[in-house]
Amino acid sequence: MKKKPRVLIAEFKHESNTFCHDKTGIKEFQEKYFLFGEELIKFFKGTKSEIGGFIDACQEEAEILPVLAANACPGGAVTREMFDLVKKNLLNKIREEKNIDAILLSLHGAMVLEDAPDGEGELLEEIRNLVGDNLPIMASLDMHANLTEKMIKNANGLFPYDNNPHTDLYERGYEAAVNIIKMIRKEIKPVLVMNKLPLLSSCLNTARLPHKEFLDMAHKWEKDPRVISVSILAGFNYADIYEAGMSVLAQTNNDLPLAAKIANKIGDAIMAKHQDFYKEIYSIEEAIKMGIESDVKPVILADVSDNPGGGSPGDGTEILKKLIEKKAQNVGFATIFDPETVEKAIKIGIRNTADFNIGGKSVYNLGKPITTKAIVKTIADGKFINKGPMGHGLMNDVGRTVVLGINGIEVIVNERRFQPLDPEIFRRVGIEPLEKQIIVLKSAMHYRAAYEKLARKIIEVDAPGVAPVNTKVIKLKNIRRPVFPLDRLDI
Repeated sequence: MKKKPRVLIAEFKHESNTFCHDKTGIKEFQEKYFLFGEELIKFFKGTKSEIGGFIDACQEEAEILPVLAANACPGGAVTREMFDLVKKNLLNKIREEKNIDAILLSLHGAMVLEDAPDGEGELLEEIRNLVGDNLPIMASLDMHANLTEKMIKNANGLFPYDNNPHTDLYERGYEAAVNIIKMIRKEIKPVLVMNKLPLLSSCLNTARLPHKEFLDMAHKWEKDPRVISVSILAGFNYADIYEAGMSVLAQTNNDLPLAAKIANKIGDAIMAKHQDFYKEIYSIEEAIKMGIESDVKPVILADVSDNPGGGSPGDGTEILKKLIEKKAQNVGFATIFDPETVEKAIKIGIRNTADFNIGGKSVYNLGKPITTKAIVKTIADGKFINKGPMGHGLMNDVGRTVVLGINGIEVIVNERRFQPLDPEIFRRVGIEPLEKQIIVLKSAMHYRAAYEKLARKIIEVDAPGVAPVNTKVIKLKNIRRPVFPLDRLDI
């Protein structure tokens, strides 16, 4: 019986917002997950995640060697201590396992370290220096990766998500695993070409124009048997590094001229319509008026800039303040990050009323705390499983959670920063989102994966945040110039 190839798998993911003051260290990773060895298989098997895809693609074809999985909520730059801890564990495991045939990684692509701009590039370089040029290394990436030359140089294959919202985590993980098996068998010899574009994209839905046109082009190229994959990466605008921004990645089977042709053709087509990648959104006043007056429900008000999924603290209060002023009724609000309020509500107890100072406690001045009487309606442990299409089956733990009632508004307050992309955040605490007139979500795009089927109307709101959807106001200092929309491009 032929011996199966041995594939080492690991995950190290973080989307780093360099405008956040607080660093992301060991504690922040442990709050989401920091797993070792067989814990990975138990946690990810059967889930629609990248590692879930790795497991399913490899289970018949390879022996899996699980090392670690570390992931934290987007936030400030990752500490050197945390990075070195993961790197040390990973490199030591590679040294111990002498007969490894390939390395398969789940990465993000926008990790910035407190003392270096390119966490993934540095990690891949360290691994490559250890294993040499002949061992296959492939990785899945977020489509908001800031693709760098160092990543391209040190990986044999990179497989970013196609979709935003990110509903294809599993598919990209599966694709990466299938291709690394092909490479082990010498069926393919991947080559990669990146076309870095002078463009900062707003957070856009890939199922709609302008992005859809170019994603369709990529998929058409992928029908060519010489092509392994073609990806359009939106980049992560809040990582202020030189190589931030959009890029096109083409991967072919040992055909460098073809990869370059594809990357350049799609890149040129995007740049011909670069102004379409900037969008305007509604003011708080306009959005709430539309929500209250709507004759259909539920109406989603998306707080797109105070999005914990982009590194913002998730404690902004301007939308909540205006909802209270306008006496809005039948509102579900997810979520406010405020451990102090959670602690106080738990002490007061369910069905009791007290004065609270809700939200507005971060250093970013995203609105003053809301001083109001509120009734404690629910207390929960904050654990729930995603049931929507994004990250289906994954367990979330947002810390202890309470629901406060404020004159027709139900506000979910939690101990940990969290992007409420799945309706289970409401249902876990006894709120049925379909019955609400207005649902407020602190999320820029990922909520659409599950909520577009539920909502009758979606309105994106221009509230204060550390991840502003208006790319013109991002105070970038290190990015290459010129770049749209910070600069005018003569194209």
